[in-house]
Amino acid sequence: MNKPEVKTDKYGWKFYESLPHGYRLAEMDDFHINGKKKTGMEYLIQRGDQSYFEIHHLGVGTRSAKLKPFLDNNMIFVSNS
Repeated sequence: MNKPEVKTDKYGWKFYESLPHGYRLAEMDDFHINGKKKTGMEYLIQRGDQSYFEIHHLGVGTRSAKLKPFLDNNMIFVSNS
């Protein structure tokens, strides 16, 4: 099954209107392999006030403290693959 079309809002942010097939709620361990950050991996955030899924990528500067509030509130999704 294909991913939904990537959309762009008026501010240039990329998003999916629906959760792509094969994505699931994330856990902190999804962002590391053997303690090394999975730099570049795509993850999605669905904030409580929106129906769409923002597309984000794990960067060198991304810290767990930034992700934790979203993880605690079941707002981050990652691909099963």
